[in-house]
Amino acid sequence: MRKLVGFVALLALGACSKKPLLQGDWQIVSIIVNDRTQPLDDCTKKTYLSFGKDSITYHTFVPFENCKENVSGSLPYTTTSDSIKVTNELKRIERSHYAIKGDTLTITDATEIKGQKIVSKVKLVRKTSDK
Repeated sequence: MRKLVGFVALLALGACSKKPLLQGDWQIVSIIVNDRTQPLDDCTKKTYLSFGKDSITYHTFVPFENCKENVSGSLPYTTTSDSIKVTNELKRIERSHYAIKGDTLTITDATEIKGQKIVSKVKLVRKTSDK
């Protein structure tokens, strides 16, 4: 019985510990809005998210000013098994669904603007040191 309780406790710890899977750098590979793939230029493709233990930093690259990097964050975040809650600069919580398969992270957001539902999916791959 004691072994069973220990095993169940270990499983519970593993189920609650999703952040280590997220920790690290994730580089953008595609954006899909309402089932339409959005074109990404070479500069935008350099954009990545850095997940730390409790905070996330956004590294965006825009084609203006010779593809200059803009760093935003460190914003606190929490996770459940399928959602990320990020507290933005205005102290508002932004909630997104996510899934990790292998080295691919998919973040999905749904919103409504002027009565039109907008669903966006951002796919990112784990960034390696040689990229």
